[in-house]
Amino acid sequence: MKQLFENDGVALGMMLSGVSNPAAATMLSSAGMDYLILDMEHGPFDWSDMAAMIGTARGAGIQPVVRIPEIRRETVLKPLDAGAAGLLVPMVDTVEQAEEIVRHAKYAPQGQRGTALRRGHSDYRKNPPVEYMARANDETTIAIQIESREALKNAEALAAVDGVDALFVGPFDLSVDMGLTGQATHPQMREAYQAVLAAAKASGKVAGIHLFDLDLAKSLIAEGYQMVSVSSDIDIIVDQSAANVSALRG
Repeated sequence: MKQLFENDGVALGMMLSGVSNPAAATMLSSAGMDYLILDMEHGPFDWSDMAAMIGTARGAGIQPVVRIPEIRRETVLKPLDAGAAGLLVPMVDTVEQAEEIVRHAKYAPQGQRGTALRRGHSDYRKNPPVEYMARANDETTIAIQIESREALKNAEALAAVDGVDALFVGPFDLSVDMGLTGQATHPQMREAYQAVLAAAKASGKVAGIHLFDLDLAKSLIAEGYQMVSVSSDIDIIVDQSAANVSALRG
């Protein structure tokens, strides 16, 4: 995924918040998605669900990103050891929080990630430790969510943290904190998206966002957003089923 960003490409993904069957990873890969987000913040998944989804995703050629529930050593370490290509970390407001994430996520000398080298992340193979750890540090994507006015105010400083790769907007929570609940296209929200993009670009980082509005997603991609997630398993299943029921009963 980081190679895609370096070539000015756009990574397209989707959120999995309810479906734990690992076959979902293969389905999204078949649909042409670049990555999936396994939502362990709001979803019901446990560590075993997570590991199974990550393993299937890696085999299917789609990048597994895990949205962790909170900033803690265990929540950062376990997805990466299982083979996650990246982490999406919610509610990051301060530089201190961002630095803590990097400390747990990166091997020495960049961080203090615990070393268990023969796990899902290495396909259980034996690797030269120094070279492998350096490569893992380089390839892992760390995206922090901008979901509050405080995070928005600190966006430039957050983007400047070494080891943070992307500023990822959570539009709904940000709209709530800005007193614009659910108004993703409000002019003040559009200004916020531009501020995040500018902050990310200033540090050579990527801007990302999770949306349900295709037109807004197209617009932000055109403006320079490179890590874009649209819709979720719940929305697609429920809304398409509801549309089918409505059409047939009608």
